[in-house]
Amino acid sequence: MFFLESPADEVAPVYRQALVTVLVGETYVETWRIMCQANWQAYAGRHGFDLIVIAHRPDMSERGQGRSPAWQKLLVLDQPWSAAYERIVWVDADIVISSHAPNILALVPDPARIGASLSGAQFSDAEKHIYFERLHQVVVEPQLADLAWQFTEDNGFSESEIEREGAQMLNTGVLVMSPEHHNTLLKEIYASDSASRLYEQPALSHEIARRDLLTAITPRFNWVIHERRILDFADIQTIDHPDMPRLIAHLRNELSKAYFLHFAGSMNIMQHLARLSQETGAPWSIKPET
Repeated sequence: MFFLESPADEVAPVYRQALVTVLVGETYVETWRIMCQANWQAYAGRHGFDLIVIAHRPDMSERGQGRSPAWQKLLVLDQPWSAAYERIVWVDADIVISSHAPNILALVPDPARIGASLSGAQFSDAEKHIYFERLHQVVVEPQLADLAWQFTEDNGFSESEIEREGAQMLNTGVLVMSPEHHNTLLKEIYASDSASRLYEQPALSHEIARRDLLTAITPRFNWVIHERRILDFADIQTIDHPDMPRLIAHLRNELSKAYFLHFAGSMNIMQHLARLSQETGAPWSIKPET
């Protein structure tokens, strides 16, 4: 593993492909070390990836410091060491990788294309309907369910002042990319401005669609628990809720279904699980003996 604490730190590539993430802040570094480091290293070892953790913002300018760290993923293909790799798989730092996860590159054989999951792809149409109702606390007639989901997608683009033009929103927490083919695209998007709560996601989704670069991959590689929480555990809002053990048990089941389990929007849960792991001395994914 290469843990880069400053821009001066170097990488000596072993493989032609790498898993890359950015960690900003001590709390996030510690949570990642407890929840992710071992399972990421195991995955990288099984499938022949270098593991590169960037523990600083690639853009140290005032603009870079003032933006969400989510934007920094657009700069990983432009690092001094990136050109040594044929493929780079970006993985958000709030993702736990399961022990049965296959090689993601097998799903994106063409390096000229970008692999990503569609937002909401882990839901059936009926689950999207229920999710929308519970998220917005409204009742939507069944015949309007598709329009409600379309509204959600449209709104994500309009917040960034982007014409959707048929683009589908992607979940950009996991991206299969190539420095040779995609660095210029990502830098162009990084140079743009957006006040959207979705950060780089709408612009990246739009440009990938406009340039016909997408290879859609199974959402098992980006299985988001936030939506599952709203769908199945809307009553559990805080980590001190008396039913939190029920949610934790459910998350173990979600990990058994997922390849990459994504805690986007649920960092408080991930940090809670990290504390439990420290207390028990075992990964949270392993059910404690009773």
